[in-house]
Amino acid sequence: MENEDSYYETVGEYLKTSRKSCGLEKADISKTTKINASYIEAIENDDFSLFSSPQLLKGYVKLLAKTVNADEKKAVSLLESELKSNFNGKVVEDIIGEKFKEEIKRSQSFRRKFLFVLFGGILIIILSYVSLKLYGYIKTLRTETRSASTSLNSSTAANSFKKKLSNKINGSQKKYGVLLKGEIVKKTWVAVKIDKRHIKTSMLYPGESKIWKANKRLWIKIGNAGGIILNYNGKDIGKPGKERQVVILFFPPKKKK
Repeated sequence: MENEDSYYETVGEYLKTSRKSCGLEKADISKTTKINASYIEAIENDDFSLFSSPQLLKGYVKLLAKTVNADEKKAVSLLESELKSNFNGKVVEDIIGEKFKEEIKRSQSFRRKFLFVLFGGILIIILSYVSLKLYGYIKTLRTETRSASTSLNSSTAANSFKKKLSNKINGSQKKYGVLLKGEIVKKTWVAVKIDKRHIKTSMLYPGESKIWKANKRLWIKIGNAGGIILNYNGKDIGKPGKERQVVILFFPPKKKK
């Protein structure tokens, strides 16, 4: 007869025996506990590689023991004993730990990808918003510059027109009463007094042209009357005298008494 003390019962065998004693199938347990049937089968086969952490596995074992009327403490004790033993040359708890680590890595990888996509999307939105604002600002600036340029051109044109008009008006108003022109044909000297100004003398030479303007009165003394041809207010009056003759003229001419 086999020594019962040498028999090592696993948690899977204990829960499986208890389930069968209750006449329940794995599907019945799954429906009652909401534990996936594949997990129930894995526990009954002492395959713990599907579970992400020892704590989760322990919770499932407690729930299964309670459902099949097994001793929860015994089931947990059997589980803990197995977690401390070797499974295919590897501690079962380490196997579960590696599974859990892989899940964590996958979760962290997913989180990094999610954050990358999230921040990338936010950055694109911000850049798009800034680009639109910048485009609107540049467009507004161009429009304002164009308007300012048009306004400036219009203002410049208006000022130019006003200036020309003013010059024309002032020019028409500033008509001299005396306009005397002289074409020099021979060397001569002249002395000229315009209105109430001082007398100015000058030597004139053949080929020169001279214009004298006065508002009211002009007095001129010519040293060689035959050496100059005069035009008074647009009317030719010719030479005022003979060569080497000195003449004095008044414009407008003095009325004879």
